[in-house]
Amino acid sequence: MHEAKPPELAHIAPVFPVSNVAGAVAYYRDKLLFDVRFEWADKDGDPVRYAILGRDKIELHLTAGDNPHARTAYCFVDGVDGYYALASNAGANITEDIVDQPWEMREFETRDPDGNVLLFGEHLSRITD
Repeated sequence: MHEAKPPELAHIAPVFPVSNVAGAVAYYRDKLLFDVRFEWADKDGDPVRYAILGRDKIELHLTAGDNPHARTAYCFVDGVDGYYALASNAGANITEDIVDQPWEMREFETRDPDGNVLLFGEHLSRITD
């Protein structure tokens, strides 16, 4: 019998509902420069109804659905200014420009075509001038 090891939460992946999975995948791939890691359709020829996108150590899941309540996820970034420049240059929908916040974070906000929000931030104490 195997000895049970202590639990350790290792990863969280937000699931965003989107009205058009293929369109949302294109937005995250082309504008926020995520990689497509997985796509699921019920059978060959059906539209993709679930996708997993990632960049570095984060993952975002997209699911087909018409949900009027947008979701929000916060992504911690090492080098937030560099990522802000990449996303801006790629045409991402930046809804709040990068700024130092009073809660000791430097962050910016994006919204996908369905209104889901991704905030990207870095602790000010980790940023060197």
